[in-house]
Amino acid sequence: MVKNMKIVICIVFISNLWGKFDQHYYGFGLDIGSSGSGFFINGQTNYYTKIFSLNAELRFYDIKDPNETPVYDPYYGSTRTIGGVSLVMVPVFIGGNYYPFIGAIENNFAPFIAFRIGSLFTFDGSEKGSFMERWEDLDSQVSLGGFLGGGIDFNLYGQTTVSAMVGREILPLKYVADGASDYSGMLIHIAFNRRIFK
Repeated sequence: MVKNMKIVICIVFISNLWGKFDQHYYGFGLDIGSSGSGFFINGQTNYYTKIFSLNAELRFYDIKDPNETPVYDPYYGSTRTIGGVSLVMVPVFIGGNYYPFIGAIENNFAPFIAFRIGSLFTFDGSEKGSFMERWEDLDSQVSLGGFLGGGIDFNLYGQTTVSAMVGREILPLKYVADGASDYSGMLIHIAFNRRIFK
């Protein structure tokens, strides 16, 4: 009986709290990091006071080898890459943005502090062969990752927001993949979001 009452109280509390998140944004963006680059899709919902927002992101991150070099092939008249690795990371993060200056800045931009945490799915392919051959027999692992940084939301005309943030992405692995067990580093994260009305 007591256990059931606790569950009911938790559901009521979460429902009441969720009802105070009234602005929903969805979008996509680009990541440029010290370990590679990629793209992502995200969703954001703002608390009614606009001091806090919840975020969820699905990223696709192509890891680059520091020794990767583009070279010109005179036989084919094109450029190709040598020394590359076949390593892809797919972080699935949830977190939030905290806006400390809401009400203090009268403008169309809002600085924030960001944090994210979640699962990091890593796929390591072979370094030789065609594209299909490299990804035929891949190694995969799951670890815990995250992000901590700061940024600015720019509110544009038509319920569109451009969000830019910079910080440290935490990308540790359970075991070594392509010569490293940690691909953490600096990250520039640029998102283009649009508000969705209920």
